[in-house]
Formats: sequence, C-alpha cells, structure tokens
Amino acid sequence: MRILDRYIFKTILKTYAFICLVFIGIYFIGDIFSTLSDIFEAKTPFNLIVEYYISMIPLIFLRVSPLSILISVLYTLGEFNKNNEVLSMRASGISRLRIALPILLFAVFLSFASLFIQEKILAVSQKRVEEIKTRFIKKSFSLITEERNIAFASKNMIFFVGSFLPKNKIMKNVVIFEENENRDIEKKTICKTIVYEDGTWIGQNIMQYDIDGEGGILGKPHQLSRLEIPLDENPRDILFKKSIFADFAPLKSIKKQMIRFKKIKAHNLLANLIIEYNRKLADPLSHFFLIIGILPLALEIKKRKAALSSLGVGFIFGFIYYVFGSFSIALGKAGILLPIFSAWLAPLFFLTVGLTGLFLMK
Repeated sequence: MRILDRYIFKTILKTYAFICLVFIGIYFIGDIFSTLSDIFEAKTPFNLIVEYYISMIPLIFLRVSPLSILISVLYTLGEFNKNNEVLSMRASGISRLRIALPILLFAVFLSFASLFIQEKILAVSQKRVEEIKTRFIKKSFSLITEERNIAFASKNMIFFVGSFLPKNKIMKNVVIFEENENRDIEKKTICKTIVYEDGTWIGQNIMQYDIDGEGGILGKPHQLSRLEIPLDENPRDILFKKSIFADFAPLKSIKKQMIRFKKIKAHNLLANLIIEYNRKLADPLSHFFLIIGILPLALEIKKRKAALSSLGVGFIFGFIYYVFGSFSIALGKAGILLPIFSAWLAPLFFLTVGLTGLFLMK
C-alpha cells in the first residue's frame, strides 16, 4: 500500500503544484497590467517591484490553494478512472476510503500549512505590500479622504474613531479606553478631535472619566481643552493598522481584541470579532472540507475529458462552497445565526455531505 499511496500522492502533488503556479501567474499578470501605468509614472525601482510581488505570494497562495487542490483532485481521479486505475484498485480489494487516504492527508497538510502562513507570515508580507504600493507605486494614501467608524488598539489603549481624515491628519469623535497593568479598564477619554501636529497627536475638547473594575464611572469627569495623546502611530500607520487588523490580523491579535471588547461591553464589535476569529480558523481548513465534500463525486467520475470536467466541476463546487460560507457569515453578522457558528456552517455541511457520500458508496 505504501507504493500505491506514494503514487497517488505524487500525482496529486504534481498536478496541484502546476495548477497553483498557473493561478499565481494569472494573478501576477492581471496585477501587472492594472498597475503598469502607475509603476512607470512613479518610476518605481525594479528591486522594489520584485519585492512587491514576492511579498504578495502568501496572500495569493491562501486565496488560490483551496481551489487548486480541488481541481487537482478532480483531474487526478478523473485520469485514474479514464485509465481504469480506480477499477484496478477496487478489484484488488482496496476500498474507496483507503484510496482517498493520501489525498485527505495532503489536504490536512495544506490546511495546517495555510494556517501557519496566515498566522506567521501574512501580516508581515501584506504590510510590506501596502508600504511599497502607497509610497512607491500608486501612492494612494493621499487619495483617501475619509474613513468612518474604525477601531484599533495601541499599547494599553483602545480607540473608537467616528471619522478619520488621513489627508488632513484629523480624527473626530474619538473614544479612548485605557487599561491598567491587570488589563482592566481604568480610564475613558472622549475627544472631539485629535490632530497630528509635528509628530504628536493632540486631543482637543476632552472629557476624561475614571472607571471602576465593573465599568462604572468614579467621581466627576475631568474637562480639558488640550491633551497630548501617547499614540506612536502616524496617520498612515493608523490607516494601515485598521486595514491589516480587519483583513490580515493573526488569531492571537483578534483574541486579544475580543477580551478588550468584552470588558468594555462593546457587544456588536465583539460579535463581529467572534465571527472573524472563527472565519480565520475555518478558511485554511477549507482545503480539507472541500476535498472531503467532493470525494464521493470525484471517485465516481466516468470516462471523459478529465481536464475539462475537473476544471468546470471544481469552479462550480468552489463557488457553491464560498457563496454558502459568505451567506452564513452574513446571517451571523445580522444576528440570525450565533457568531461562533456562522463561519462553520458551510464547512460542517460539506463535511457531512462528503462523509455520508463516502460511506454510502458501494
């Protein structure tokens, strides 16, 4: 069986690597054509262009890898069926579940590899991508006029910003919660505006409240006309921090924010973070869920043009999976589904369908 396992694994691996590289290449070509005029206009150095596209690889890989393994499995098993190899394996007394074992192990490996890239590499690589894009290619920072209702953390402070004008270097209607050494909220600061002046954030028209351990206000508020805010990030950093947290923050960072939002009873933000936390757990594991869901169909593919059928079925199946997942997450954000459950509805459905199909196969 080890020889057969190696044969199946090597065939899947070669097909997966080829399809994944094709998708990455297509992504690069599309991005190059869309940014080529900006590159020429900004006179971006060649070494920065190379670094820009190398830094994009982790994100592209995470986006195309699940579909790549899905198509590669469909194609490989389609070829096996066309050449009567599956029939030969079955005639030798090998069950379909045993045939699928190396495929499932490869899917599990890719799931954990994707989780590692997401947690350890993605945020760093995307930060570099955004830095190069805004400073040396599109220089889009100055084009962003306003961001509304953003939240971010810095040091022991949590910021809720009603309106952020990065071009003018102004934050409006800001609420700041400060934590003590035990990570309990001890102070609440409300600023009408915070302005970035000479490398320092200056708050204006301020009300400060001391907070007890249960979130209640202690004593009378302190009114200040001007206060220096100990925020190290500049406007560009804040804008990137907002986007990087929303899309690329690791699970550890999201968990920390969940604890903070729970303490200050920001229930809506907490619910959204719970959904995001579980989505980031489920997304890398989509390799496994997609494959377990498609295996009953893949093992039953009849003799046909495997390349065309696997490509078409792969796109359709992947589309259904991600639409179902997006729909369930939307239901979670709307409060219809429990936040912790919404991100797992599609994976669990495909897992159930796949396992049922495998065990019912004759």
